[in-house]
Amino acid sequence: MSGNEIDPTIVTPVKGPGFFGGLLSGPGLPGFAARVGARMARRSGKPFRLASKVIVARHADVCDLLDRDLEFGIAAVNAVKIGEVNGGPFVLGMDRSAVLEIERRALYSALHAVDMAALRQRAEAEIAQILAAVPRGGKVDAVGGYARPVAAHTAQRLFGITGTNDGMFMEAVRSVFAHTFLNIGNDETIRQRAIRAGKYMGGWLADEIARRRAVGETGDDMMGHLLSQGIVDDDGARRTLGGMLVGSIDTTATCVAKILFLAGRDRELRAGIEADLDDIDRLYGWCNEALRRWPHNPIVIRKASVDCSLAGFPIKAGEDVYAWTQAAMQDESVFPDPGLLRPDRDPAAYLHMGAGVHPCSGRPVNWFQIPLLVAGLVRRDLVRVGRIGWAGSFPNRLPVTLGEARS
Repeated sequence: MSGNEIDPTIVTPVKGPGFFGGLLSGPGLPGFAARVGARMARRSGKPFRLASKVIVARHADVCDLLDRDLEFGIAAVNAVKIGEVNGGPFVLGMDRSAVLEIERRALYSALHAVDMAALRQRAEAEIAQILAAVPRGGKVDAVGGYARPVAAHTAQRLFGITGTNDGMFMEAVRSVFAHTFLNIGNDETIRQRAIRAGKYMGGWLADEIARRRAVGETGDDMMGHLLSQGIVDDDGARRTLGGMLVGSIDTTATCVAKILFLAGRDRELRAGIEADLDDIDRLYGWCNEALRRWPHNPIVIRKASVDCSLAGFPIKAGEDVYAWTQAAMQDESVFPDPGLLRPDRDPAAYLHMGAGVHPCSGRPVNWFQIPLLVAGLVRRDLVRVGRIGWAGSFPNRLPVTLGEARS
């Protein structure tokens, strides 16, 4: 592929979820179910079974589940899919081992060496440039024309890889994400699309690593730090970057779409964001609260490695255990008055980015990029926020009408 061409075989089809799927993909029914689940869990004080699945909904129990990684493994859930699309393992598909410790150390060492302030400045500049081109009363697609490309460019700067073109880059990453973490029913079409996309992604990474080795300049992004620190070999660097890249674009775009959709319909949320446009920590608090109502991912799955118990509830080896994080974030023992939006809640209590030994490694970027993207549009005055258009499980389009820029 060259120029601006996109291989159609890796593109996630743009298709609405239908009536019943729309109920499940919107904020209403899942939010209601989460509130009911939180009350049920509080009364029973333990997990419960739904068909053959164990559901964990209390905040303390979810945290306990994710902390006890020797008893509740992640490899049985993610390893095969990650291997199929990533050409080998990644930390989010590894149970505790010496290899996990080495590769996780390499990941965080390289991540912490990146200049996050420079990444933030570049993101702010791109946000300003996009919005400056939108006239008063004009419209922008807050996903496809805004959050998604900004997140993609941040990922390119962070990881040191660009792909054939932006369209191919974004579609490949989306398809790999769809199979790796969202294909619970093991749909073969989604799987094959992801395998094709993964070959593109792996090739881009391998070619860039080889190019840098040939010229003797590793660079100052994550790729460069992985190559120069010597903790993992070049294939380990490729696998680490490929695994991180998967969640770096559409997670951000999904969060932004859901926050904006809610802000366009909730005066309290919008007023709070408007009041704190220049306070990044408060803005992040408002974003966390909006996502507590409508998270980008309401569950996390683990598989019991041994016969064990959780809060006195017996669980057999091989059983799937679902951490219902959306319900856990309605637990009033941790989130008092859970129906109220409070941006000053403890950031560590939120479960949007996981917990235990396998949290989302993109948290340092999420902290600034998600609120900056939301604030950019709110600062321009959200005259109207339309409906989300979907591509599979991903928000793909969100038309927003903007007013006058605030001083």
